[in-house]
Amino acid sequence: MVRILEVSRTVLRHQGFAGLLGMNFLLGLAYSFVVPFMSMWGTLAVGMSPRQFGIFMTITSVSAIVLSTILASWSDTKVPRRTMLLIGAAGGFLGYVGYAFLRDPLTLAIIGALGLGVAGVNFSQLFAHAREELNSPGKVLPDAALLMSLLRVSFSLAWTVGPAIGAAVMVHFGYRGIFSAAAALFFLFFIGVVSFVPRRTHAPVAACVPKPTLRGALTKPVILAHFLGFVLLFAGFSMNMMNLPLLVTQQLGGTARDVGIIFGIAPFIEVPLMVWFGQLAARGHQVALLRFGVFVAVCYFLALTFVQAPWHIYPMQILSAASIAITTNVTITFFQDLLPGQAGVATSIYSSSFSGGGLVGYFTFGILMSVVGHRGIFVACAALSGTTLAIFLLYRHPRVTDRQPVAT
Repeated sequence: MVRILEVSRTVLRHQGFAGLLGMNFLLGLAYSFVVPFMSMWGTLAVGMSPRQFGIFMTITSVSAIVLSTILASWSDTKVPRRTMLLIGAAGGFLGYVGYAFLRDPLTLAIIGALGLGVAGVNFSQLFAHAREELNSPGKVLPDAALLMSLLRVSFSLAWTVGPAIGAAVMVHFGYRGIFSAAAALFFLFFIGVVSFVPRRTHAPVAACVPKPTLRGALTKPVILAHFLGFVLLFAGFSMNMMNLPLLVTQQLGGTARDVGIIFGIAPFIEVPLMVWFGQLAARGHQVALLRFGVFVAVCYFLALTFVQAPWHIYPMQILSAASIAITTNVTITFFQDLLPGQAGVATSIYSSSFSGGGLVGYFTFGILMSVVGHRGIFVACAALSGTTLAIFLLYRHPRVTDRQPVAT
């Protein structure tokens, strides 16, 4: 605890890092307002079938993967990260404004593919910028794993209040209200980029130290194995994110308030867990933590198959918190350490696995929903997570440390 307080004071003494924490909070708040209610919006407000909604979300995910990959590659060599973040913030603002006021599925698909597809670059670029700031000459800052944990905690902290606030906004102002609020938060994020992210050009790269592309990085077996494993795991997470609100409101007799509570419990618990797991990761326990996090996810999805009332889900969110606190936190520094000097590409591998998981999850949800029903979806989530666990248990992992230098 003493070390955590020391790290927090060190970070807060640097205005730029304090600003990054605030920006990441805004980003998390924007997503927490809308993500828990997306499946309800698509099926109930827009009028899509589960299959159509799955296709709609698949299109957005494909676009996010392609655009974030291209932009991340440019951010490591050509375009300043500040510019990338400004583009991403503008995309999120315009995308959610479109979601607020339009209802034509084709138009919404185009808006989601372009606007929110570009906005997908924000998360990875914010972490890449923080990692490079951490390793810039002359700065005495805490180790990478714990700093990344604190930055990730700021995102998760937004989710402790965001779903509940989003539910209240939706009750009073409808879906237009939550999307308008998300757009406003992206506007504030844009202002934060202008205020706290300096414009820096990239230093010349020596010919003997080539910068690999994302495709080149994925040719390394250790990276490819974990990338595919996390694609499957995050596919389960995305299917659960769509399935759980519909189960609560359509089968268990719950309301939007119950959905807000359910999605607010896990992030509240994640905050201290992320800091703790970040400390363990800094001591060299990354692989063991990742295996444990995936195992907990399997247990969580299997437990959901037995729920009979909305309140049954409340205590189960503790399992969700533990799994997410590891797999969306430790994973970032794990990939960054596997590719030292490539913060943008490495973090993009993580974010692309998340987007790729969304792609698989959305598409699979649309196909399976009408065949296996809500509880069958949970079994499918457990099967995907179990496959990831098998990959991680069978794969021979190299020893990874968190103190490798990162070039800027």
